[in-house]
Amino acid sequence: MRQACWLGRAFATALVAALGILAMPPRAADVHGAPREVRLVVRNMTFYVEGSTEANPTLRLRAGESVRLVLRNEDRGMKHDFTVPAWSAATPLVAGLREADIVITAPAAGARATYHCTPHEETMRGTIIVE
Repeated sequence: MRQACWLGRAFATALVAALGILAMPPRAADVHGAPREVRLVVRNMTFYVEGSTEANPTLRLRAGESVRLVLRNEDRGMKHDFTVPAWSAATPLVAGLREADIVITAPAAGARATYHCTPHEETMRGTIIVE
């Protein structure tokens, strides 16, 4: 008898949760798809797209595209961030061997912006081009 009661409660709880999810309006990411993920790795005070050897690469985005940028710091004992001042976008400073992320929505086609690491702006910088 107890098992039947427990199963009935579990079913009722699952049904209420499912109905709540169905009643919620879809999030923007669900309607337009999840943001594209771009993973940047900081190594030897240089940005790299994960899996690439191009230093401080030019990042290419599509107009209106939503991008989740993940910054992984592989420089032990150093703090880095990823900042796009023209778009008021920045990760927090990330201590060595940690990650941070931000979501950026690209502006209109033809836009260009510079990205950099705030503490190392002179050497850790690159360009974003919106196509």
